Amino acid sequence: MIPAYEEVVRRPNVMRNLNPLKNHISTVINLESRLSELNNYKKWQKLMAEYRKQGIVFSPKLRPMIKMVKLGLLDIDEDIQRMLDVKHCTDKIAALGVFDPRLLQVVFCAKAIGAEVYHAVDGQHTATVVAALVDAGLFEGETDWREVEVPVLYIETDNKAFARKAFALINGKGKKKISQYIEHRTKVMARRIDDSEDDDDKDAERKQSICEKYDCYPVDLDSPHANKTPGTFTHMQAFIMSDKTLEMACKFHNDYFHYDPINGSLWFMINDIKTGFDAANIKITDKFLRELAGLLQGCFAGLAEFHEAVHSAHKLWGKMIYNIDKFPWQDDAIAVVLLHIYQRMGGTQQLPQHMLDRFEKIMDFVTDDIKALYE
Repeated sequence: MIPAYEEVVRRPNVMRNLNPLKNHISTVINLESRLSELNNYKKWQKLMAEYRKQGIVFSPKLRPMIKMVKLGLLDIDEDIQRMLDVKHCTDKIAALGVFDPRLLQVVFCAKAIGAEVYHAVDGQHTATVVAALVDAGLFEGETDWREVEVPVLYIETDNKAFARKAFALINGKGKKKISQYIEHRTKVMARRIDDSEDDDDKDAERKQSICEKYDCYPVDLDSPHANKTPGTFTHMQAFIMSDKTLEMACKFHNDYFHYDPINGSLWFMINDIKTGFDAANIKITDKFLRELAGLLQGCFAGLAEFHEAVHSAHKLWGKMIYNIDKFPWQDDAIAVVLLHIYQRMGGTQQLPQHMLDRFEKIMDFVTDDIKALYE
């Protein structure tokens, strides 16, 4: 028998005030504020003390310099740089409706000492696209790409090993990458603060508003709220769902699990259930969703624990059925296993047969504790 959902005392969600995406007015602080923040960080203070202890100082002349450099002076070391990705140049950088000269990045170079020779360690795709657009006659008044100047940030060195390390640093190791959350935040704030009419920005802001309507808040992986504060989530899968599916998922969380942070399995579970039920022309009722909530709450203490249980069963199923030790995880197993348990515990909602037919025999590999729920 499926446990009845038990109401949990609802407390005000602190993220209504702490949500970093709620602003509709630009917030600007000066660099001095950032400097003060860093100087007050204990580990930074210890690091600076160690520098002083070891007597380490740096020459200002070693900092990178910037100048306008003719494209014809740029060389590319194929043993340092990646091969040119012509598809990326065509489909991403120069795509119709996407390319904007104002968004071109500087080219990072290692300049030979005493010579006007610049070895590009990052930005070859930018430089190549600009040269090709000039060559195609798409920049007014420019015909010879070799004479076109681009901004170059450079260091002077004849040490190829140093240039090689610079490429690795700029393109990965040592660089704080832009997370999916930051990409989403950029779009939302472009719409909310700058009134952007870009379709991607409007779409991101609309979905953000749906989340906020139900006290659901995206945060970055390194946020102090991640996996702790009720209603927060780090899995950006939410924002590729349709508006209706996203609203269903957020409402489900807010109705039944408002006291928990959001486990990423919510998005896959609701998306697959809605897609499967729609395909079978079966209506998803409030009664059915409440029964699922009761099952998840009463038998698994929420989605996070259920998610782990499905992972374990799926891993064992892949190993035993297909003899693959590291069988690739399939997110749609979450909804399928949940529906099987629901049905076996006496649930009366009509279920899509095509969903129940998937992952044949996977229920043989759930734990004995789960089997005891319905056997």
